[in-house]
Amino acid sequence: MKNVRKTAMLTAAVLLAGSAAGCSNNAAPAGSTGSAGTSSTSSAPQAPVELSVMFYTSANIQISHDNNEAIKFLEKKFNVKLNVMDIPINDYTTKQNTIVASGSMPDVMVWNAFPEAALAGYIKQGAFMQLDKYIDAAPNLKKYPQAIWDNVKTDGHFYIIPRVRPLVRTGVYIRKDWLDKLGLPIPKTTDDLAKVAIAFAQNDPDGDGKANTYGIVTDAKMGNLNPIFAAFGAGNGWLKGSDGSLVNSYITPGTNQALQYLRNLYEKGGLSKDFAVQQGNARKEIQSGKAGIMVESYIVDYAQDIAALKKVDPKAELVYIDPPVGPSGVSGYYAGSGNAGGWVVPATTKPEKVKKLMEIMDWEASDEGYKFNKYGLDGIHSTKAADGTIATNEKYISDDIKELIMVSPYDVYSYTDGGAPADIQKIQRDALDKIKDKGIANPVPNFISPTQIQKNEDLNNKLRYDYFIRIITGQLPTSAFDEFVSKWKSGGGDQITKETNDFVKGAK
Repeated sequence: MKNVRKTAMLTAAVLLAGSAAGCSNNAAPAGSTGSAGTSSTSSAPQAPVELSVMFYTSANIQISHDNNEAIKFLEKKFNVKLNVMDIPINDYTTKQNTIVASGSMPDVMVWNAFPEAALAGYIKQGAFMQLDKYIDAAPNLKKYPQAIWDNVKTDGHFYIIPRVRPLVRTGVYIRKDWLDKLGLPIPKTTDDLAKVAIAFAQNDPDGDGKANTYGIVTDAKMGNLNPIFAAFGAGNGWLKGSDGSLVNSYITPGTNQALQYLRNLYEKGGLSKDFAVQQGNARKEIQSGKAGIMVESYIVDYAQDIAALKKVDPKAELVYIDPPVGPSGVSGYYAGSGNAGGWVVPATTKPEKVKKLMEIMDWEASDEGYKFNKYGLDGIHSTKAADGTIATNEKYISDDIKELIMVSPYDVYSYTDGGAPADIQKIQRDALDKIKDKGIANPVPNFISPTQIQKNEDLNNKLRYDYFIRIITGQLPTSAFDEFVSKWKSGGGDQITKETNDFVKGAK
């Protein structure tokens, strides 16, 4: 830990800056009108509570404790002394497991995923503290949607404070100018979508006289095709069968129907021809003006997509539409768990330290704390104009305010691009309003089967992708889906299904 001191202040700030918003020079969080936290006060000065924190960072800015106004304020506001281990993100998992195994842990540490196999094991071993009573005393944290709290339960209790994310944060967008040129209406069903996608491939929507456009863009992992699988009733992770037991989404009839649908699209040019060899750069086809439909894309990415597309075609229009409705009337997006991991507290952390940590996190989840997240300290990190708008400055960047946030309030609109023009942000906000109630939940969001962890590479990354891609591209007949199901089940899938159903029964 030779660089602990060097970077401790950065992450210490991370932990607390996200929590406290103000500054040692009597500055207040930009836009604030009063204190939202419950800072410790007493008639006699008390010694600062020492807190050790472990966190990962990807920031390139080296922050010193001496000139970081945010850190100064946080330590003063919460009467704490911070000792932070700031670990590069690529080294974090290894460091995290080493620290836990040693038994010498910080007072709080971030865990970057939930559910996660190693964490589940450590919780069973008693390494981390049950936090139920502390959460009950944190009114701002308790404002998180109940679904998010339910998704981080372990055996009916809470061992992690989630870093919240919107449950649904993706949308379908389409080239409206191409629809208008071809005289086509906004597609509403999967059949409508197929007709439009094929027309985009065959009818020269960009008017250049070349056969160089197509409909739906995706890549080899096909993750952004989820609304199509959802429309055919494939299920999000798991699907409840007629007998009440869970069936894995990979092997449902809905998945088979979706593959046949995609096969037809591929054959007629409605789906990108080279998707099987594309690795994570599908959106470049939208940005370059070659593809007309992204069936699932993070709303926050709309700003960069439309900006790049406008450089190629200034008259281009990308509009959000509802997810396609399938043959049985199903439509929607696969809802996430609502977290990007969270914070865990070792069982050895003293109660007075846990209370202080929760005070800080509860402040971060307040409106005042969120203003600090976005604008920093008034007069130091940002300036408020006469019209009420707030502009951040270089100090906001150099003090690395964004890296100083441990948790935040639940904000559906957090997936807008704050640096985008106002009209683009409005499009994003409207899209987030449109999708927020269209999530299809995973019925088992807080469990990963031990066998699934062991077999994931073989069953998911190899077997599933191999069969699905070859069925879609016509290299295998549609009947090959039955062969895939048989291999999936015998290769460990049956055991995964048993373990998952046993977990659900035990949780009731």
